[in-house]
Amino acid sequence: MITRILSTLLVLTALGAVLGFASLEAETRRVTGVEVDVKDAGMVGFLNADRIHDQLGTTRLEGELMADVDLQSVVNHLHDLDACADAEVYPTMNGVLHIDVWQRRPVMRVHLPDSPDYYLDEDGRRLVLDPHFTPHIPVMHVTRETQATMGYRFVKATQNDPFWNALTDQLSMNDRGELVLHPRLAGHEIVLGNAEDHAHKKRNLLAFYRAQVKRGNLRNFKRIDLTYRDQVIAQRYP
Repeated sequence: MITRILSTLLVLTALGAVLGFASLEAETRRVTGVEVDVKDAGMVGFLNADRIHDQLGTTRLEGELMADVDLQSVVNHLHDLDACADAEVYPTMNGVLHIDVWQRRPVMRVHLPDSPDYYLDEDGRRLVLDPHFTPHIPVMHVTRETQATMGYRFVKATQNDPFWNALTDQLSMNDRGELVLHPRLAGHEIVLGNAEDHAHKKRNLLAFYRAQVKRGNLRNFKRIDLTYRDQVIAQRYP
């Protein structure tokens, strides 16, 4: 019994010594390097390791006591980058400070005649343009910012549909307040009316396209109107 108690005391003493040494080592550990990982770099190109190093001035962190580094302050500085959606900062036992970053993803670009362009991201929030990266996404031409809402709703609802993705290049709103698509290669505009019922409009448009392709005269049309529930109204070029 006494032997068991002594063994337990020895283990606890050794454990206390190890923890004390680890605590002392943690207090004296210095930053040996900073590693940045942009988690979604393959999908969005706003941020990269070099830009983040420049934003943070990470060379100044190297050699500092790890205990003196304000990790939350580093995260806050990353959030100052408009393209940063989220960030995590954590140290490792070897003294390396790891920075993981996720980017905001633009869904649509908004063009106004007398104001700078901007993006709307997946949450519908404004995202400023970036000189280092220009995503290939639909552009909505509006005269008032409020008009962009309808285009955004349509683009967001159809962003996983290959058919609409192929057609949705430029968008606008006509004088009647109707949403209009301007496909790059089609040679005609497509009047959607609103952002709703895109699946039904797709069926109508596909049926019209197939019929006109068989006749070989698809490029003769200037305007295709999908605002009517069960028919397609097409206007030819003069």
